[in-house]
Amino acid sequence: MQILGLRRKQHPVEGAPLRSAARPGSCQARRYRLVATGAVLALVSGGVAACSSGGSAGGSKNVITFANWAAAETNTAPGVAAMIKKYESLHPGITIKSEPISFTDIDQQLVGEVKAGNPPDVAELQGGYTYDLAATGGLQPLSSFATSSWQSSIIPRELGLGKISGQQVAIPWTVAPLALWYNKTVMRKAGLKPTPPATWAQLLTDAKAIHAKEPKVIVLGNDTTSREYGLDVNWPIMRSFGAVAFSGTKATANTPAMQKYLTFIRTIGKDGYTPENQKQGFFRQPAASNQVAFTIDGPYVKGVVQSLNHASNQAFYQTWAAAPLPTATGTHYSIPTDHQLVMFKNSPNKKAAWEFMNWLATSPYAVSHYTIPYEGSIPPLAHPSGTVAGLLNNPVSQVFVKQIVPEVVIPAWGASYSAAYADVMAGIQNAMISSTPIPSVASTMQTAVTGDVSG
Repeated sequence: MQILGLRRKQHPVEGAPLRSAARPGSCQARRYRLVATGAVLALVSGGVAACSSGGSAGGSKNVITFANWAAAETNTAPGVAAMIKKYESLHPGITIKSEPISFTDIDQQLVGEVKAGNPPDVAELQGGYTYDLAATGGLQPLSSFATSSWQSSIIPRELGLGKISGQQVAIPWTVAPLALWYNKTVMRKAGLKPTPPATWAQLLTDAKAIHAKEPKVIVLGNDTTSREYGLDVNWPIMRSFGAVAFSGTKATANTPAMQKYLTFIRTIGKDGYTPENQKQGFFRQPAASNQVAFTIDGPYVKGVVQSLNHASNQAFYQTWAAAPLPTATGTHYSIPTDHQLVMFKNSPNKKAAWEFMNWLATSPYAVSHYTIPYEGSIPPLAHPSGTVAGLLNNPVSQVFVKQIVPEVVIPAWGASYSAAYADVMAGIQNAMISSTPIPSVASTMQTAVTGDVSG
């Protein structure tokens, strides 16, 4: 089977439509042409400048442009539209211009817009995307807006995810670390106690029993696609084996710990527990019909499953539960798939941009009407109260807040990560589907990653 080497990211919520085509002659259309053709600076200071973020054709300074993929996705678009409408009703002097861009395209498009001098005011980013945009120098440091009292209202670990090179360049919008979701109904059918495996060895034992009893059930949903997000999902598994593929400019892919991790990957592939080269979202639809036993995913699972099978909360909690990812060393890890908000230096309305960002991330209205019901995520609030606390008073949310958020580590995002992920994922896919000895797989990965990160 071919080992794929795609170099394009996909959002964990699959099936997102691409950004709709802009009207000919519109600001959007001119921005697209500028980014696509690398137009000369004269265009930036000419016709395109009239469309700068924060301005309108009439010169108004009360427009905040908001580039985001939430508005491009079927599940979340209505919620984002409602949040914008509500915000505008509370702030009649402000117009929020939502710019839907697919998760696949938003990173490259915004990097291009920064280079062209025409970024939006505010954008939704995630993980390595924030590092990519920070590297352009186009992100606005937020320390003058994020006061000490404001910072104390945010979960410290989540706030820290937005700090790059000592600067707060992003704030958390939705908190979504990876967990192990387990289906209690499937486990019972296989004669197992419906409790989560604490170790990968125990998971393999459970997997063998489930596969023997229910051979058509996907035992473990694990994203092994060749994209940065694929490496994101596998990063905490590697860490739990004591392995990392690289650190800074040093490749560390050929170690005993990495070989143990690759051996685990080979087992779940060769024994038919995990379909190879599948995106995380691939496992969500079968999960809704009890055709998945375990899956590695963020808190989104609940909303997606219920949207597909229309189960009540009670029925969902009777079937599904979340737990920390298993470990091979005694230490559990997770990584964030949080959605973050950033502001760009070019924004002429920074105060208004910050107020909009802050409202989306922390206001009880936005949290209770969007973050929890539409994103299926945890709000970044350190001390939720009232309605928000009530909405979080359920077994799944409590596991995420109390057990999984404290286990979050940041992958080695940045230039080396973007350069090396395809070779790391090629090694993972090779381990899953080939008979090449694991030491050789690790050695090949080491050579490739050395070339990626040493330059």
